[in-house]
Amino acid sequence: MYTEKNILETADSPFLINMDFVFQDGYRIYFLMKFIKGGMLFSHLQNKDGAFSEEQVKFFILQVALGLGHLHSKEIVYRDLKPENVLIGEDGYLLVCDFGIAKLISGDEVAHTRIGTTEYMAPEILKGRAYGLNVDWWALGTLLYELLVGIPPFYHHNHHKMEKLIVSKKKKVPFDNIEKMGIKISENAKDIITRLLSKDPAIRLGTKGGIDEILKHPWFSDVDIQAVIDKKVPSPYIPKVKSDQELVADAVKTKV
Repeated sequence: MYTEKNILETADSPFLINMDFVFQDGYRIYFLMKFIKGGMLFSHLQNKDGAFSEEQVKFFILQVALGLGHLHSKEIVYRDLKPENVLIGEDGYLLVCDFGIAKLISGDEVAHTRIGTTEYMAPEILKGRAYGLNVDWWALGTLLYELLVGIPPFYHHNHHKMEKLIVSKKKKVPFDNIEKMGIKISENAKDIITRLLSKDPAIRLGTKGGIDEILKHPWFSDVDIQAVIDKKVPSPYIPKVKSDQELVADAVKTKV
């Protein structure tokens, strides 16, 4: 069985968390990974007055897409994309983490397990149908919308109703709500969200051409993708992080 340990050991994308060491004692297995000072992207989204700017979101989504594309190149479906599973470094660059429910699906294999977080689950997962790598592209579209707006596109406090909104072909991406909230986004942003959130997985953006198909979308036309991969582009969002001395002090207080 392909485990989280295997993924952490082999992940060599700059946008996926990896493992420096692993060891075990008589009771536990320990994974040693770098400490990412910025913490969860979810926390930064919650602490902002409103959502991120489109420039910031484009920078973030590009990195997440590249991380997912790397997993897909190894025939791994991630299945757990959400702001809580994206870490931000002190340089403003991102790392996707937590591969506990990722799955290897080789060749023409498909997955059937209903798993993940409801807000980000693709319609085919909720319907109990077979699915492949492109459920991650649905989740990417959901994340993109949430970072721009502040909430997932089909969110409802009642999970049963939320599932109905996600699977119903009559329920379109609620762009009208964005305008009512005073949030302005570009037509290219609306288009990539719409295509990622296609409820028909056969025509969802990324289904036929994978990560390359997504990177060719006009929304990314003004981005030097290779420069981002090489981390030569200054992040448009730098998180406020504690100094090493403050972190040590916090750790000591916790132990006391």
